[in-house]
Amino acid sequence: MKNLLTIVALFFSINWAFSQKCSCSENPNLKEVIFCEPSLFKNNAKIYWEYDCNSSWITFQKGNVKKKIFKLEKNLIELTGRLGYRNWTEYKNSFLIENSVISGCCEPAEYILYNKNTGEKISELGTVISINNSEAQPYTITLKTNSKLLYTNLNNNKSYSIKIPHEKIKNTLENTNEFHPEDLFEDFGIKNNILSIHLRYKESKNSNWKVEVIKFNITKHP
Repeated sequence: MKNLLTIVALFFSINWAFSQKCSCSENPNLKEVIFCEPSLFKNNAKIYWEYDCNSSWITFQKGNVKKKIFKLEKNLIELTGRLGYRNWTEYKNSFLIENSVISGCCEPAEYILYNKNTGEKISELGTVISINNSEAQPYTITLKTNSKLLYTNLNNNKSYSIKIPHEKIKNTLENTNEFHPEDLFEDFGIKNNILSIHLRYKESKNSNWKVEVIKFNITKHP
């Protein structure tokens, strides 16, 4: 009997620990919008959507650690998955969240890095320029401010600044139909440990497009 009671207690303990709130009697159609299937990471942590009639939120859970990392209030609940936190990708010690600042088109998404062992936010990286998901050397390049990019090593979660020519970007946006500075960067690649980024720019409305190559030695920033 004692063993049976222990098993029953353990069952209810596990059920409580992993229970999810995923329903709203006032708005049953939310089940077509919000998908509560957990994403399980390699370290047995997981994140998942939950909701009731008052809000929707993302929960991080690992062992006894359980916390909300994002929330949408009632008036925005039907935008779940389109506004705010949308997608996530697991890395060695972290997970990367795509954060949409508006629902729909056309603002660049922001990216936020989290510790996958604790659920703590590591850094707000800025808007994405490029993501490389190679297993050996995953990294992101993001636009943090008008004068710098961030190179983030997704194996150790360290970020390093890359200076960019702010005036060239500013002039290009003023003299062309481009709206977002993120769209001016292209042709990313690493050769002999040198990261190269091509910046397209125009000096005036009537000038030709030019390209400046920005280089960054990743071996000095492991």
